[in-house]
Amino acid sequence: MLEQIKQLWDAAVTQVFDKEGLDAIFTHARNVLTGAAVVAAGLYAVNHVGNEHRTGMMGVHVAGYVVAFVGAGLLALNLFDGLRKLARRRHHLLLRMATILVYVVISMRLTQVIIYFRAVA
Repeated sequence: MLEQIKQLWDAAVTQVFDKEGLDAIFTHARNVLTGAAVVAAGLYAVNHVGNEHRTGMMGVHVAGYVVAFVGAGLLALNLFDGLRKLARRRHHLLLRMATILVYVVISMRLTQVIIYFRAVA
């Protein structure tokens, strides 16, 4: 039993540190933060521009939706890249489904937090 735990630990350490797993994790985390910030910027522009009708205000709303859509596209591309890498390593389908769920929840929550801090400031 102890030998199996040691083998699992050694395999995990090899995957994370020797096969650039840690770099991939931080790259995906950076990309999620960037995508969430882009989505938050677009949604903030749509929702917090103001109610007064000035010339060009419709353009700001449309631009906000475009920026949010581009950010969502960046998040989707990052998710597909991560899933492709998981599929290449032949991880279980349940792990891939859990990855999608966690990724979507974290992306949405980060966007909400960024919008909240921007609205408070």
